[in-house]
This record gives sequence, C-alpha cells and structure tokens, in this order.
Amino acid sequence: MSDVQGWLRDAVSAFGVACAEQLAGPGEKEAAIRMPLVGLLGAVGSKLQVKAVFHDEVRDTERQVRPDYGVRVGGAITGYVEVKAPGRGIDPAGLRGHDLRQWERQKDLPNLLYTNGTQWRLYRDCEPVGEPVTFTGGPLGTAGRLLAAPGEFEALITDFLRWEPAPITSVGALVRAVAPLTRLLRGEVLDQLDIERRKIKAGETEDEQPFLGLARDWRALLFPTATDAVFADGYAQTVTFALLLARTENIDLTGISLHSVGQRLGHEHSLMGKALQLLTDDVAADFKVILDLLVRVVGAVAWDRIRKGKRDTYLQLYEHFLELYDPKLRQKSGSYYTPHEIVDEMVRLAEDVLVTRLGKKVGFADPTVLTVDPAMGTGTYLHTIIERVAERARANDGPGAVPGAITAVAERLVGFEIQMGPYAVAELRTTDLVRDTGAVLPPTGMRLFVTDTLDDPRAAETQLASTLELIASSRRKANKIKANEIVTVVIGNPPYLENAAGHGGWIEKGIRSQGIAPPLNDFRTDGDGVYVQNLKNLYVYFWRWATWKVFDANRDATDGDVGVVCFISTAGYLSGPGFKGMREYLRRTCSEGWVIDLTPEGQTPPVPTRVFQGVRQTLAIGIFVRKPGTSAETPAVIHHRTLHGKRNAKFAALSASNLDGDGWRETRMGWQTSLTPAPVTDWDQWPAMDDMFPWSTPGVATNRTWTYAPSKEILRLRWSILLSELVHEAKAALFKETRDSKLNKVKSALPGIDTH
Repeated sequence: MSDVQGWLRDAVSAFGVACAEQLAGPGEKEAAIRMPLVGLLGAVGSKLQVKAVFHDEVRDTERQVRPDYGVRVGGAITGYVEVKAPGRGIDPAGLRGHDLRQWERQKDLPNLLYTNGTQWRLYRDCEPVGEPVTFTGGPLGTAGRLLAAPGEFEALITDFLRWEPAPITSVGALVRAVAPLTRLLRGEVLDQLDIERRKIKAGETEDEQPFLGLARDWRALLFPTATDAVFADGYAQTVTFALLLARTENIDLTGISLHSVGQRLGHEHSLMGKALQLLTDDVAADFKVILDLLVRVVGAVAWDRIRKGKRDTYLQLYEHFLELYDPKLRQKSGSYYTPHEIVDEMVRLAEDVLVTRLGKKVGFADPTVLTVDPAMGTGTYLHTIIERVAERARANDGPGAVPGAITAVAERLVGFEIQMGPYAVAELRTTDLVRDTGAVLPPTGMRLFVTDTLDDPRAAETQLASTLELIASSRRKANKIKANEIVTVVIGNPPYLENAAGHGGWIEKGIRSQGIAPPLNDFRTDGDGVYVQNLKNLYVYFWRWATWKVFDANRDATDGDVGVVCFISTAGYLSGPGFKGMREYLRRTCSEGWVIDLTPEGQTPPVPTRVFQGVRQTLAIGIFVRKPGTSAETPAVIHHRTLHGKRNAKFAALSASNLDGDGWRETRMGWQTSLTPAPVTDWDQWPAMDDMFPWSTPGVATNRTWTYAPSKEILRLRWSILLSELVHEAKAALFKETRDSKLNKVKSALPGIDTH
C-alpha cells in the first residue's frame, strides 16, 4: 500500500467528520453522505487541477435508476457517481431487487464510480478497473477524524476525473463504445415517457409533455402502430447514427449544439439531420446529460481509420451493433446482414435475367430499369449493384465512363427501410461509394427512405407542423414510388417473423374504403385449412408485395407487367402446406423461375453449413421473371438446384452457377405442387398421404414456449414465478398473452377426468 499525501489525508479526515455529523441526524443515510462526498471529490479535483462540477441527478421516485451525480470537467461530461448508504454492499454480484435493476442500467456507462462512503469501485463499460479501495478507521457514522484512505484512493479518483474517451479506430471499438450508450438512451426515453404520463394523470395537459408529443408525431410520420418501446428504440438509434453520420462528414462535435450538427449534415443527409433536430431540440436539462455523454464518445470516432481498405466495414457495422445493443431485437426484426458472397451472386443472376430474358443488354444500367430493395437494411444490395455497374462500365468503355454510369443508375435505385439505424448506415455506404467513383449524387439525393414498405401508399397524408415537413415529404416520395412508379427489379433479403398477423399492412388487409381486396388473397387457395396460418409471416408479405409491384401493379402500362423478383428467404414456400396458392400464383404469373436450395441439411443444420451463421431455418434463393406475353394458362418453367457442403463450398458453387448452365433440374409442373425437382422414377404416380388421409392437423400450437420444459421442476419453477408476479404487465409478458389467451380469459376444460 502506497503512502498517502498530507492533503489527501486531511481531505479524507474532513470527509469523515462531515459524515459523522450528518449521520447523527435524522433522514436517510445515503442522502446524508452525498454532500460530504461532493466536498471530498471536489477537494481531490482541485488539488489535481481538475475543476470538476457535480450535477445532482435528482434521482426521485420517478427515475430511480439514474446515478446520483453527473460529473463535468472543463464543461464536458466525464462520468457518474452512484452513492449507496453506508454499510451497504457495492459489489454487483451481491445486488438484488431495485439495486440490481439500477446496476443493469448504469453498467452501460463508460466511467462510473460506485461508493458507500468507505468502499470505492471504478467501472468502465461494465468492467471493474483495478482493485476495490476501502477506507479504514471505523464505520462512517463514528470514525470522524480517524477515517483514512490508502494511497490507491488517489490513483482511483485521478483515473475517474481525468477520463477521456479513447480514439475509436475499428468497428469493434465503435460498437463497444456506442451500443451500450444507445441502450442507456433508450431507457431514458422510456423513463421520460412514463414520467410525462404520470404528470397527465396528476392534472397537467398533454401539450406540456415534450416526449409524448414527439412520440405522437413520430407515429403520424412513420409508424402509426409504434409502441412507446418502438419509439424509444427509434429515438435512440436515430440520435446515435445521426451523430455517426456527422463524424463520417468530419463534423467536429465539440462545442456545438445538436441542432447545429443536424444543420451541418446538409443536403446529402437531410432526413437524418432533421430527425436529429426534431428529437433533441426540446429536451429537459437533466435528460441532456446522457446526450452530452453520447456526443463526447462519438466525437472520438476516427472514421477514416475505421473504413480504410475494408469492404465489409459498413456491412458488418449494424449487425454487430444490434447484437450488443439488443440481441432479442435483432432476432425479432430478422436483422441479419447478408454475406457479400450471397449478395454478389444474387445481383449477378438477377442481371443475367435482365439481359437474357428481358433484353436489357446493359442490365441494371439500362435506363428503363428501376430497382427496389424493399427491406434494404444497411444497403448491401444497392451497394453491390453500384459496384457491378461500375465494373461493367470500366470493362466496356474504360475508367472515364464510370462516373457517368453511376450518376445515371443512382437515380434508379430505391431502398425502403423501417429502422433508422440501418437506414443511416445505408445512406452512409451509398453516398460514400458514389463519391469514391467520382459520380454526382442525384439532385434530390439518393432515393433511400425510412418507411414501412407494407403500409398503404394511398393513405391520406396527416397534417403536420412545418418543422416536420422534410420528413413528411420523404414519406410522400416513398408512397409515390410504391403506388405509381413502374419497378423492373425487386431484390433483397426480406425480414422473417412468424405469427405476423397484423404486420402485413394493406397487403394483408386490403383497403376497404377503396374496395381493394388484400393482395395476399392471391397466395391463398381452397384446402389450405389450418395451414393458412403459414402465410402469416413477414417474409411472405414481402414476397407478395414484390410480386404485386413488379407483376401486377402496372398491367395496363407498356411493359408494366414484366420484371424480376429475386429474394433470399426461408424455404417454406417451396413445398410447405399452406403455400399451394403461392406456388400456383408464381406458376401462372411468371414465365420462368430458378430456385437455389441453400439448406438441404434441413431445419437447424450444422453451423458450418449455414450461409447465415445465426439462422436455423432452411433458406433458398428464389428468382422469378415475367416476360411480355406471358400466359396464365401455361405454367412457368422453374429450375431447381441444391448447394451442398460447408459454407464456403456453397459460396463457391453459387458463384459457379449460371442460368443456362449445368446442375439445374426442372421442378414438378402441377399448378400447386412443390417447387422441388420432379422425380426420375414413378414416385409421383403413387397416391399421396393427403389423398389417403384427407384430414390432417399440425397438432397443438401453444404459441408460448415456456410451457415446455426438460423437467417437472423447471416447469413448476416457471409456474411459481408467473403466479408470484404482482405487476399485471410483467405477468402478462411472462404468460405471453395472445389475442386468444389472456390472464383474465378462462378456457374450457379438456374432456375427460382430471383435466383442470
């Protein structure tokens, strides 16, 4: 143990005296030591010539998870201090109840000091720094002048007060730095919404509540069904990625307001700039502390060093971010980036269809070809199309032709994305690539939009304040494309979500006011029975949107019903029950198709064989084209091939695949039969099981997995936890309420004895 300097010995002694005096009086012990603590830390800062200002976070009953103090040094947020009552443990491993919930939120802070007055511990990004420091001399309430600190205390406080965010020079460091703070910001927004709702119940007006107003406008602009949780997530991701965009433009975040940052994002990132201003212009002072911390951390991003020479930098950024920020959200949203080995070949094959089947000799560069990625994520497909057009122009006409070719194709690439985070990355990637080729961005910017692809494009526009006009205008432009523009290619990786009833927008429900039936009806057929629920998947809704947009939406226009749909998705539609109508639609509507089975191993294949490492479902690439003059009475010829082996072997086989090459087998020709190869034997001549047993059922579907358990003990424990939960919302979440099964809804007993 190192020696303690005299000034520090005196400061700790004075702290002991002040604490003893405060603890001798009435009131909470934790509150009693807070001011003496500020005095101690201030004295240390003064001696170290670090002028620290402590902001009391006013952690009242409405927001009990905040640390007690935010600390600023030189005007910049430096860290936080959490104070516990004397004698109370500060080791996270021993925390329970409220203290544990508080720690779960606070651990995301990059510089956090925990203390109960005698025990001290510094945490950085969830991890402890150094060893705990403990004062001696007796309990805080009685030690007085005898209270003493070891020499390590000076090093701990110095480390805390002089914290600076480290330069961020890699994707990994970037994600580790910003994902926890984004999660923390999301929690702050949820807290603020809850506080404002309580204020309304107490008699204040809704117009006086800024965040509830923001949430209302956000829903009106973009997502009418967004819950508070969805709004909070959108808020946090928008702010984070708008700041990251600013750093890509070399905007120095030091000493300027967030409003100014939004202005400086300029024309190329106007949507994100306006969203940043909208979300941060009217926030309470205490809420702004976390925003300031996020700004300071993002300000350390050295973007040129992050992206230098690494093609997959942007491709991996959002997936890695979401994995750390919220793995469950990633799983729920289906946000898995598509490996470029898959994207490259899908783009190549789709372009081959344009050239060989539709006569578009220059493929995506043809001036009549408009391409849409309806779930663009981080823009991988659009990025690859730009690269392919550049390669073709360079090979055919020389390097000087590249800028002109890219300038032209940029106006005919459209991306729709529902999440602000990946949208910002997509905008970053595409504008960056267009600039690198020397091309000129379209006069109105890249045609990338934050929108729900499945929303009704003809819905009446909500009247919004002038400050929101830019965002509202973006939505109108997206709807115009959805409703009116002729699209030649829809390509991408649609999201996957089972039991997605209610998420399909007008594709699922139609437009009653205009007498428009749900387009999804064209994927239905008599005899689907209980299996019709298989259509209630988000990827199916996207398949129907894409086929409607390319093949159906413009039948009366010249060449308006021809084009290509190219998706990688789960493979259930190829042979699964409930998809007979979809298969018949594809055969009647298209002239030709190609199916590439990527998962012959079946459900939950060995990880080394998966093209998406985290996806258990079977996957397939489906490419379907409609040529002029296609007859609904002639079934499309659909080719099939299967890729075997480990991941890299499948990538190599896909790269070697050509539309008219070897390795394809034609599928069955029946209207509703599976999109799998026809047998070379007489197998199909034998009666099917469905012919012999016409009634079938998928069995009991509980729609909740907690009722399954590997042992009786685990099931009893889950049941006990459910019964003991007193908060209704929490109990409903544990129970996993559905439309038909609720906590207050009684089910009839099964027939028989002892079935209650």
